[in-house]
Amino acid sequence: MADRVTITLTDLRCEAQSEQGGCEPYLFTSFFAIGGGQVDVQSPAHHDIRGAFANDVEAGQTLPVPQEIGTASLTAGDNATVGVVALVIDEDLSRDVAVGQAHQAFHQEVEAQLRQLSGSGFDEAVIEQLRENVMSKIRGAIHGTYDYSDIHRDQDDHLGIGVHTVGASSGGEFELPLGFADDRFTLKGRVSPA
Repeated sequence: MADRVTITLTDLRCEAQSEQGGCEPYLFTSFFAIGGGQVDVQSPAHHDIRGAFANDVEAGQTLPVPQEIGTASLTAGDNATVGVVALVIDEDLSRDVAVGQAHQAFHQEVEAQLRQLSGSGFDEAVIEQLRENVMSKIRGAIHGTYDYSDIHRDQDDHLGIGVHTVGASSGGEFELPLGFADDRFTLKGRVSPA
């Protein structure tokens, strides 16, 4: 029998930032439950999430995650794996169409990758391949929006993508690192019965 599990993302903490004056993060999320031949993927619509986060965010600051993109209830059997895929990007001068294309590519590729994994487990190699495939699609989608004038723009930076998985019966709080050496964020959340 399937049960409902809720994943709630609570905070996005800036651990380190390389840009002078801070960064302007925005966040894409997809939630999933996989098991017993079933795949439940929920990808929140792209809201004005830049307006929800502060500008000039510096190391040490914590931002609350808007619940429109931070909460999902999923159908998950006893042996299901539930989790979240999250991407944080620093806004610079990319056009809105590029952000929209990145968001669409993120959700389409996350869902495609998760459906391919429906019969297999999650290990580090599988998660790394998922991250690489999603980032490749996002870069391709953004590149497809460029025109000549974009050569001189400071394009948005992809600061980090992460995948967090737990067993459906394993609830509790978690932290998901996003980013690398000079630009790092930590996404905090919890898994609980719906």
